[in-house]
Amino acid sequence: MKLSAAALLLCVLIGSAPLTASAPLSASAAAVAVTDSIKVQSMDVKMIFDGASIQPPTGQYVFIYNNSTYVPIRFVSYALQKSVSWDAKNLKVTVAEPSSSERVVIKEYLMNAGSANTSVTAAKNIVLNKVKASYVFNGATKAVPAGQSSFILNGSLYVPLRFLSESVGNKISWDQKTKTITAASAGYQEQSGGSTGGATPSVTATPAPTSAPSAGGGSAGTEKVTYEQITSATEAKLAALKSQSYATLSSTYLQYLLADDASKPSILATGKEQLASFTASFNSIVADCEKQLVANGYSTDVIAVYKAAFEKDLADAKAGLGN
Repeated sequence: MKLSAAALLLCVLIGSAPLTASAPLSASAAAVAVTDSIKVQSMDVKMIFDGASIQPPTGQYVFIYNNSTYVPIRFVSYALQKSVSWDAKNLKVTVAEPSSSERVVIKEYLMNAGSANTSVTAAKNIVLNKVKASYVFNGATKAVPAGQSSFILNGSLYVPLRFLSESVGNKISWDQKTKTITAASAGYQEQSGGSTGGATPSVTATPAPTSAPSAGGGSAGTEKVTYEQITSATEAKLAALKSQSYATLSSTYLQYLLADDASKPSILATGKEQLASFTASFNSIVADCEKQLVANGYSTDVIAVYKAAFEKDLADAKAGLGN
């Protein structure tokens, strides 16, 4: 895979014609951002969020380095109902309250993580690159404490658990004896009277915004949803998915640039898996839009526009990746 093909990972920004792509992270920026790498062993860890046991997606881990527990920031933030954005140009992570469209992405992410990987991941040796990233939590700039770092692996950024807990404003506890991480979102704490234990409901994410139309076109006694409402809600989901895909693929691209020849095939395989995952999410969003349009008697011509733009980008990327 040539460098130009790796850059194509950034170009498949799962969206439609109205959605524009951001500029890819440059090789020079990557060289400045990453200093060295570490080799650690992942841990068998149980995670309980909002009273339910869930695990990070396959390929994400928890590990201890220099007596600090590290976790994947996107997964844990999403589990706490927080949005995460990655500015690849400035190497900046922003964690904040999610918008309506971001809530949809968070909900789908957690559902997929929970259904695809409910068992504890076996311990394994992993190698991560150290990254000089900056952080903004709820509008406030935060720095990783001295002696600790940020690391990246397979497109996922890892930060110290205590740093994330203190910065995000949610109590995240770590039980060394049972190797269990426990936390609760603000919404869950309100529902349970401030307690983070006891009840064991299924994994919950903030529900989709009420302004988004349902598949059946609304309930009895409400006005029929408009064509603009359906397409606007769909494009909001596509925009949120594009943001997530860009963050993930740009991180993979950065890792590829700094990898040795022996590691590049594995990173390339990871990139292909990420593309497949984003493709599935795109198809799900578009299928839901088409179902709503049909249910309400509207034209579905816009579906062809969404698919044509997406398939062109995907075909270009696959050609560059050697498929």
